[in-house]
Amino acid sequence: MAIIGYETNQVRKTAQGDVPVPITWAYNHHYVAYMTGSKSKLTKADPETYLGGEFKNLYANRDFYVPEQVDDGLGAAPPGIPTSQMFSEGNGGEFRKSFHGYPNGYAQLLYSPDTFHISPMQIDTHNRDHQGNDFVAGPLPSTSQAPPNASYSGLLECPCTDRLEREVHTVYTAVTKGICPTAVTNETECFSAAESAGASVNASHASISETSLPSGCIIVRSEGGEKIYLNTQASEVQCGGGTKFSGTQTGNNKTVSLKLDLDQQEGKALITITGPSGVWFGIGFNAQTMSDLPYAIIINGTGGVQERKLANHLPGAVLSPSLEIMSNNVENGVRTMVLARTMKGLTKDYFTFSPSTQSSLPFISAVGTGPEFAVHKFKGSATLALTAVDGTTCVCNSGRKGSIGGIPFNKNCWDEPYGDLIQQNNPTCFVDAYVGGLRCCHHQWILLNKDQNPWEDQIDEYHLKFRFWFQEYNPAKHTDLLRIFWETEVWSTEYDIPKKDPETPPENAIHQITSRWKVGEMMHECNLRAGHDCTGSKNNKTGINLIYAGGHCHAPSCLSMELYNADNGQLLCRHDPIYGTGTDIFDETGYLALPPCLWGSVEEGLQEPVFLSFNTNLISIKRNNNTNGHYGDMALWQMRGILV
Repeated sequence: MAIIGYETNQVRKTAQGDVPVPITWAYNHHYVAYMTGSKSKLTKADPETYLGGEFKNLYANRDFYVPEQVDDGLGAAPPGIPTSQMFSEGNGGEFRKSFHGYPNGYAQLLYSPDTFHISPMQIDTHNRDHQGNDFVAGPLPSTSQAPPNASYSGLLECPCTDRLEREVHTVYTAVTKGICPTAVTNETECFSAAESAGASVNASHASISETSLPSGCIIVRSEGGEKIYLNTQASEVQCGGGTKFSGTQTGNNKTVSLKLDLDQQEGKALITITGPSGVWFGIGFNAQTMSDLPYAIIINGTGGVQERKLANHLPGAVLSPSLEIMSNNVENGVRTMVLARTMKGLTKDYFTFSPSTQSSLPFISAVGTGPEFAVHKFKGSATLALTAVDGTTCVCNSGRKGSIGGIPFNKNCWDEPYGDLIQQNNPTCFVDAYVGGLRCCHHQWILLNKDQNPWEDQIDEYHLKFRFWFQEYNPAKHTDLLRIFWETEVWSTEYDIPKKDPETPPENAIHQITSRWKVGEMMHECNLRAGHDCTGSKNNKTGINLIYAGGHCHAPSCLSMELYNADNGQLLCRHDPIYGTGTDIFDETGYLALPPCLWGSVEEGLQEPVFLSFNTNLISIKRNNNTNGHYGDMALWQMRGILV
């Protein structure tokens, strides 16, 4: 069928029919919905493997499902027709009033639909002690930034509370070229940091003052062994200088380990991988999840070796062999495989080792249930630190990491030119500064302090309701719309709006973030039949026609979102939220609707579709009122278009 639009609401089921629930009682932070057909099903998946980066911790204490194609034995779906579709446009507090529809001739196509699925994030903001039609906030934690008598509950911004324990620690990395951006200058810190960055626990320690060595914390190897020095002398000598590097690390699944010995002068890499014998195990290089699409080495249960280019949550493609087996030993149920290859990969699908520019190498590891490569039983990720065998390795302070509420805090804030959260030192990017947002708003978490929970037994029950508009698919009339997505807050998924300085006049209380990127960076080349965010092959295509552009930002502070063609200055789309002004449902004060931008036919009163080549540079500008501070706002572009 051809889905041409949909409407949505939140309602209580009563004997008199469905009764809408005020947005001031139950706040829809966002939702992701799927419709699957007879050739697909939702499958429980690992969010870290499938989503990667920022999103993985959103599902830390609940199940995560994704649509996958299946064979029902009744023949294949027609070529190019998706077997599942995703719906996430206008999917927050604006979801009830924002338009979800497409111009004539365009639709989300779906083969043989049979099931609807939704994963919403709903925040309970209902004050059970207030019976009037107007809004009065209930209890708020001390960390809420909502001012007195606000038209919204501070809970909808997910403030962190004293229910959540926070753990923070410093991360150290080995650097074999240049200098440390942040040096380690304390003797005790240096010695422990060097061990965490790859130095031997048996290395000797000393403080020195030498102009012939790099300043700060360094690791020096020689025939006499390994030494850790804190060099207190200012020096212009840079890290590195050698041609041989090595490192060893075990994945956090504790079952697979990786050792590298690299010789830049010879251009040779010796790769030692250990894992359980009898089942397959493998390593994916320069990756934190499968969504990074890494080059991988797979060793089967009998010692066979295979090289692959992994796909997003899929086995990917087998590569031509580039490895030579140097040894294959099994002892006490553990297989140790020593492999050799050139440091430079045969093609771009192979990983190229470059220790002088990348001394910290993230990798993923996995172990299967049987001898042949299939779905993994265990998986893990880790980072291997390469230290110079015949040169100097610097140990650098790489920042702070930790956890909130027992869940690891991972943020992926991209620096300029992509985004400016790092340049702004936005608290959302740093675990020790994080005070509110998605990291403090997991499934069934209470958003009040420990001494607050006045309505523990008063449960609201309501439903999310969707109405889909569709037509019977006609290949002569309907073109499938592809999902095209970007975050202005790249790829943090959220950000904080700091409260204005007291001396800033009210008319200037505006906070702004920007992002710059290319159209081609939004493409995900995978089988269109898989639906979701696949955009198909770019072969013989030069760009996209933009048909629908929907921004996503939060009440109560969103002012505008703008999307520009940076190459010619053309304003492609601007959102000016329409705010409610009363107490009636759908017109609640401070809550918004976001009309999307549409392109289609002149007969419909629309501008013709905008062509953007894959190399077109785009700029997004998001503005918020910052009279008060706000946590966890978003600035997403949820778009639809076609390849041309």
